[in-house]
Formats: sequence, structure tokens, C-alpha cells
Amino acid sequence: MSENKTAKYLKYAFGEIVLVVIGILIALSINSWNQDRLDQLDKNEILSKLHVEFQLNKKILQDYTLTMDASMNANIKLLSLIGESREVLSKQNLDSLFYEAYQGFELAFSENAAKNIVEGGRLNLFKNEDMTTLLNQWNSLSEIREKRLNKLDSWNNEYSIPYLIPHISFKEMDANANFRWSGKSKVKPDYYPLFQKVEFENLLENTLWYQENLNVRLEETQVLIDKVINASKPTIDSKK
Repeated sequence: MSENKTAKYLKYAFGEIVLVVIGILIALSINSWNQDRLDQLDKNEILSKLHVEFQLNKKILQDYTLTMDASMNANIKLLSLIGESREVLSKQNLDSLFYEAYQGFELAFSENAAKNIVEGGRLNLFKNEDMTTLLNQWNSLSEIREKRLNKLDSWNNEYSIPYLIPHISFKEMDANANFRWSGKSKVKPDYYPLFQKVEFENLLENTLWYQENLNVRLEETQVLIDKVINASKPTIDSKK
């Protein structure tokens, strides 16, 4: 009888252990399912913000590209006028060309969502997905593009603008923007000697070289923006 009681006790204890293990496994499974559900909701929200942010970035890039194209076209036109006669130069609105070529503009993308994902350690939500690669590419391209922008800005601020100061009227150049301080200059220099200088030709050519190098990165940026928009689009559509 003692052996029977022991056997029953062991069976009962084993059954209790099995029930506890099953309970733990069920709890872990529920907790894992709930965490996966929360992660998916978090992921959907992040993708939604990325989608909106990169649609805005696409518009920002388009506007910047239009300005850059106008600047390059003006520089190309100025370059074509090097060595021309007074008669030819007199038929050109040179102040307008200088304004288009050297108008101030900057490229500032909206990057809050992208930075929060990387800096907040949320890339784990996109493991083994294209979005992880795309965001890493965005960060790398941003650094390269920033260097190209800085080189162009430095060239203009340290060489182009200082070189032009004795040769053109910034007051009349800025009249194209209707600034309150702009207008006719009483001491406007003769532009003809400027267009007979090889230094000015070289300055324009090098400016265009910097702009073209930046354009290559802008084209890569456009392609990458479209990829991020497409990669985040399904989540947006699924909420409709």
C-alpha cells in the first residue's frame, strides 16, 4: 500500500509539474504574441512617419534641384560670354545672370523620423528587411552630400564672391530679387574687362565642376527617396 501511495504521489507531482510548465509556456507564448503585436504597431507607426517625411523630402529636393539647375544654366551662359565683344555683352542682362548664378540657397531635409529610428535603436524592428539597408544608405549618402555642399559653399564664399566684389555691382544684381536696399548703383563698374579675364573663365568652370559633382549625389538622393517612399507605402495603404 505504501508503494501504491508513493506511485500516486509521484504521478500527482509529475502532473503538477507538467501543468506548471504548460502554464509557463502558454504565458510566454501570449507575452511573445503580445510583444510581436506591439512591435508591429510600432513598426507601422514608424513607417507611416517615414512615408510622410520622405514625401516632404522629395518636394524639398525637387525645389532645390530647380534652383541648382537655374544656377548652372546661368553659369554656363556667363562662361559662354567670356571673350565676347562689348556689343554682345551689352545685349545681355548680366546682373540677372549673376543673380541666378549666385543666389543663396540651402538644402535642409526633414530627418526626424529617420534619425529617431537609428539613434533610438529601432532598426531591430526592420531586421532582414529592405528598410534597414535603405536607412543605412540614407545616412551614408547624407554625409557624402553634405561634404559636396560644403565644398561648393566654401568655393563660392572664399573664392567666387570675393573675386567678383571689385568687378560687379551686387546692388544691381540683387535688384532682381527686389530687396529693399537694391537698385541702381552710382558707381557700377564696367563689366567688359571682367569677361576678358581667363581667371574669371576658370572660376566659372570650377564652380560648374563643383555643382556637377553635387548633382551626381542629388540624383542618387532622388532614387533613394523614391525607394524609401515605396518601401513604406504598403503600411500606409493598409490603414485606409
